[in-house]
Amino acid sequence: MNAHPSTSSPSANDSFSDYLGKNLFGSLDGLRALAILAVLWHHTPSAIAGWPITTRGFIGVDLFFIISGFLIATLLLRERQRQGSISLRNFYIRRFLRIFPAYYLMLLAVGATALLAPGNSAGVIKHDLFFAALYLSNMVPMNSILAITWSLSAEEQFYLVAPLVLKTTRRTLLPLLILAYVFVSLPPFGFFSSIALPSFFRETTYGPILLGVILANLLNNERCFYALHKVIGRRGAPLVALAVLLAILNYPNPDISGWHRLFIHWAMLALIATCVIKERHVLHSLLTFGPVQRMGKVSYGIYLYHLIVAHFVHKGSVASNIKWSHTAFVGTVFATWAVAELSYRFYESPFLAMKSRFGAVAGTAAAR
Repeated sequence: MNAHPSTSSPSANDSFSDYLGKNLFGSLDGLRALAILAVLWHHTPSAIAGWPITTRGFIGVDLFFIISGFLIATLLLRERQRQGSISLRNFYIRRFLRIFPAYYLMLLAVGATALLAPGNSAGVIKHDLFFAALYLSNMVPMNSILAITWSLSAEEQFYLVAPLVLKTTRRTLLPLLILAYVFVSLPPFGFFSSIALPSFFRETTYGPILLGVILANLLNNERCFYALHKVIGRRGAPLVALAVLLAILNYPNPDISGWHRLFIHWAMLALIATCVIKERHVLHSLLTFGPVQRMGKVSYGIYLYHLIVAHFVHKGSVASNIKWSHTAFVGTVFATWAVAELSYRFYESPFLAMKSRFGAVAGTAAAR
């Protein structure tokens, strides 16, 4: 499709056809890096008095969710446009090659440790291992190091359903997505309180993922693309969105469930939208800076391994009389990054190389 010739249209480099032809959304790995740093901060007690934002690193997972929803939906929508349909078989094989090898390696390592180490903690791990292996961690209470797999379970459940929905619905897709988003956003406001829902369902677990899918659908439509571009397609827009996001994150509210968390999600969505709708924006140099982009690229491995690494960093800190705070955070970041790099280069890469055999579609960065 050609760009609209009107004076309100973006430049040639920001046209709808240019957006559809992007082989990589360069800023998204940088945003992933920020998300994983927030998660690592959350899991190494480093809160700063008077700064509520420093107690909310867990929100990094929500940013991951929105990015994943956007990228997966964009990948599938472009495949449908180019090939007329979506190959469910190829999609699931690609997801398997990307996610399963590192995930089950981590589970194997944690499970082996539990078998070899007696005690109550080993029993808890054995209990949690069953649900983690089946990607059901978000359905039950998890009390071990495997508790972080709840987010991976939520994403895997999304991957199971999303391609089928995108394959079978067209005109009704966007209304269905919006309806689903409203529905999953209701529990934090007291709706369905009489139903025994898993705790993560009461924290808008699927809301951020659906927001990403909605954004992908809007930007995949030429009229919507130009309407959004007119509002947010400015070079400085990501900086404004980031400032708003940081302000909302730092708002002193003891309970951020409900509207507060929704505002955070919408600000994150705006940040992502401004970064993908116009590639050359004010934050582009920062988000595509080599080390930042690289950290984002291996952020999946960092997420998988960070609690294991943090355990040993903590032990080393205690043995060395180092206060478990900001020093431990820095140590955990670099140690986990090193482990993730080794995993990516020598273990995950052969599996990733096989993805091209199963119809990997150009035009998007790989999700996670």
